[in-house]
Amino acid sequence: MATRVAILTCVVLAFGALSGCATRADVACSGDPEALGYREGSLGQHRCDTDLSSEFRTAYERGWGEGIARFCTKDSGYQQGCQGAPISNVCPNDRASAYLDGYQSGYAIYLMQLEVDAMERSIDEKSNALEDIWSELDVVSENLEEKDLSTIQRDRWIGQARALTKRQDQLTAEIDELEADVSARKAELAQRREAIAIND
Repeated sequence: MATRVAILTCVVLAFGALSGCATRADVACSGDPEALGYREGSLGQHRCDTDLSSEFRTAYERGWGEGIARFCTKDSGYQQGCQGAPISNVCPNDRASAYLDGYQSGYAIYLMQLEVDAMERSIDEKSNALEDIWSELDVVSENLEEKDLSTIQRDRWIGQARALTKRQDQLTAEIDELEADVSARKAELAQRREAIAIND
């Protein structure tokens, strides 16, 4: 169940800023040392330990141990990965494997989503270009309806119409191919997410 929630979170964030934990503000190294350690550990950070005096470090490390245990899980790694956040290297050896497994699965999802996003942007760009061509073809059609066109002028407009039509056909084919690719990649994304949820 936890992984299903993580997957849903990943899907939502993938269509947002794709930033996630990588952009969280660093924990300020002040306040109760145990609470500070817990906050920092739960964010996958370990920066404040060197700033504390020895009398506070024990409490900090106790809190950090609890926080890092919360962070270094398969679900947390998955969320980090699918957001494209930098991989964390602070997990203790006994917890690193679960975190890394989750991160790798999530990062594969992240890369696939980037690919889908790029293809959808390309579709939008080509669709806009296609609309421009349709507008140009309307202009050409109107000019060809003029009765007092010379043979040279008519041939020129016909040539332009042929070039525009050829480009129109090319763009239409490219859009169709991209739309098929996007559909296939989205289906693969859904299958991967479902497989992760099932294997949890």
